[in-house]
Amino acid sequence: MYPFLELFSARSHTHYFQHTRSFYIYRRVRVIALLLAVLQSAWIFVDQWLLPTGVQWPIAIARLVSSVLFLGLFCWWIRPYSRRLAMLRLLLLFMVLTAFHSFSSATLILHGYEQSVAGYQFFPFMIISMMAIFPLAIIEVLGLTLLLTLVELVTQLSRGSLGDVASVNNLWLLLVLAVVAGWASVNQLNMLLVLHRQATRDPLTGLANRRLVLEQLENDMASCRDDDQPIAVLLFDLDKFKGFNDNYGHAAGDIVLKEFADILKKQARKKLDLPGRFGGEEFLMVLPGMDAKAASAVADAINNTCRGVTVQVPSGERVGFTTSIGVAVLKPGETQSELIRRADEALYRAKDSGRDRYQLAD
Repeated sequence: MYPFLELFSARSHTHYFQHTRSFYIYRRVRVIALLLAVLQSAWIFVDQWLLPTGVQWPIAIARLVSSVLFLGLFCWWIRPYSRRLAMLRLLLLFMVLTAFHSFSSATLILHGYEQSVAGYQFFPFMIISMMAIFPLAIIEVLGLTLLLTLVELVTQLSRGSLGDVASVNNLWLLLVLAVVAGWASVNQLNMLLVLHRQATRDPLTGLANRRLVLEQLENDMASCRDDDQPIAVLLFDLDKFKGFNDNYGHAAGDIVLKEFADILKKQARKKLDLPGRFGGEEFLMVLPGMDAKAASAVADAINNTCRGVTVQVPSGERVGFTTSIGVAVLKPGETQSELIRRADEALYRAKDSGRDRYQLAD
């Protein structure tokens, strides 16, 4: 069920995958916008050869205006990891192309040249086929298809051709292309989800790996600064884990790591917090929007949960485990490495104070 939900709607994606997909869409929109800006301007010279004299200048001006808008999209680099802005960029890309098509079709109709000019009738099919370039959820594909189909219906209505055989054929072809392009787009999303999991997940615990934790911590720090929100990190170390492995074996150690990972998943806020394996028996959790008091409460809850949990090791015994935690909240102007260093210093103070506790960084 979950794989279908991930393909149906972007709302089911994690906060961190949304960052990845948004940046992917952002880069592709920029490349395509630059390409279209060049082609729209260059095609003016082709229009001088193909178009009748009466419509050359209006359409040339429309091409130049759309080129400027495409260049604006190319230069719009602010917040590339924002899902809302990524979808807005994509929508603007389609709307600029659609607006140019609507204007050029209306101009050709008014001057009586619509059927005598080659190429312009294929614009709707080209636009809807472009969906295949982007990794989109099913509901996003349906939304774009509905929008472009409505534009085509309005265009046919303005021509007075709505309902005739040629128009019905065009509408049918448009929907067939939408199905093909939409299928390719959803497949892209599925492939991106699979690759994202393989590249960013720890194979033993299923948590984020060190690379994803550091990347997303950097992104969340930037977002929280922009929104004037706090952000905290918890750095964990399982107490006396080396001795545990020596006594019970590495298979027992893996069971403890998986159990601790499950505890972190349950304590994390869905789609907001990111728990990850930092290396060996060390874990790190990113808590966007949390101040020192809230982060300390989470650390205390994790300590209490660990005290009440036992696991069955391969020898048949049931054993418990505890963790020491360093808590640090981002300071103004602080870098990622400085934040983690303070959390690490707090963690060592917690261990020096007797373990099985959390310590707030200075």
